Amino acid sequence: MLSRILLDSLTRRLSRKALSVVAVWIGLTLVLALLSLSVDVGDKMNLELRSFGANITVEPLASAIPVDVGGHRLAAEAVPSYLDEAELLKLKAITFFWRNNILGVAPRIRAAGQAKGQDVDLVGVWFDQPVATGSEPLVTGARQVYTHWAVQGAWPTRAEECLVGSAAARRLALAPGDTLALAVGREQLTLKVTGILTSGDKDDGSIIAPLSAVQGLVHAPGKVSSADVSALTTPDNKLAEKYRQDPKALTPDEYDRWYCTPYPGAVAKQVQELIPGSAARVVRRVSETQGMVFSRTKGLIVLLAALTFVVCSLSVTGILTAAVLERRPEMALLQAIGARRADVLVLFLAEMAILGIAGGVLAALTGPLLGRWLVSLVFGSTAELHLAVVLVAPFLGLGLAWAGGLWPVWQAVNQDAAQVLHGN
Repeated sequence: MLSRILLDSLTRRLSRKALSVVAVWIGLTLVLALLSLSVDVGDKMNLELRSFGANITVEPLASAIPVDVGGHRLAAEAVPSYLDEAELLKLKAITFFWRNNILGVAPRIRAAGQAKGQDVDLVGVWFDQPVATGSEPLVTGARQVYTHWAVQGAWPTRAEECLVGSAAARRLALAPGDTLALAVGREQLTLKVTGILTSGDKDDGSIIAPLSAVQGLVHAPGKVSSADVSALTTPDNKLAEKYRQDPKALTPDEYDRWYCTPYPGAVAKQVQELIPGSAARVVRRVSETQGMVFSRTKGLIVLLAALTFVVCSLSVTGILTAAVLERRPEMALLQAIGARRADVLVLFLAEMAILGIAGGVLAALTGPLLGRWLVSLVFGSTAELHLAVVLVAPFLGLGLAWAGGLWPVWQAVNQDAAQVLHGN
């Protein structure tokens, strides 16, 4: 009997039913689009925020240990310490758990030299280094990691070319196209200046040359002084902060969860375990800025989704309230012929559930598409289709319909049936 009454109710006043479905559909389409955007915003924001520079620095363990004598911090050792350049390739090896999170690597080797009779800081880096990853070739180096570098001129493409920092260029009176003679001890090297670098940091006072050229000058083939790593990470939360304050305070389960989540500290720890004799540290200025921007942006998107849901619920409430007022005599008649209030309530809730689910199914088709368009519009890249967002749509439609219609239906079923049938 209930199913027959429900079917008859759904086939009457089709325009009113269609309006309810459309209200749920449009509102949930916006909500699902924002949810899709919030799921993608983490990785997309991290990729966009690479302009802040590398968020992990790897250096020899001996160089990372400070030595304090009489309140003064001294160098760890007089003899330079190095890492093996080949060990850095492990970061993209198939055996490294976070290999897909490593976006770029820029090894460095530093040397003190002379040019035009003045002391200069010489830095050797990869500019565009092909790295075998086992699946597809990866090109990494300064151009990929230091996206904030601004080069006036051209990037070096050959071993005898270099960049000159803007401060060094003014001091040495150099311009793109000039030839620069360098001396490191007894070793001599002539380089062609292809561009002037503006980085906003100490590299502005350096000569930036190919890594292999500087390795030859300091007689350290295959060695690097440090490496900057750009990694895709998750912003620190309370668990990560707890580890930072006291690693021993974590329970075994908490430690496993921290270790298997790409927090900056967890990725740095596993990088350090991967490269022998290394010390990996998080560049807090970069990682904390990324985390702050990401958290605030995602929070704003989630807030907009919640507000959209509330506004949509109010719209559905208005539509269903008007529909319920029209059907007050029908409710009163059902009660007059013996239906209990609970039966009437179940009938109308079932009807609203069908309408809400129908609107949710339609939104499951259009919401993710709108979300992908938003990702393309904001970040200029494609987004994946998230199955979880599609599956949750009918349940959101059900909740939206019930949230909007429960109160007017409850008010209507608690009316005096005799008064309503008499037109009062």
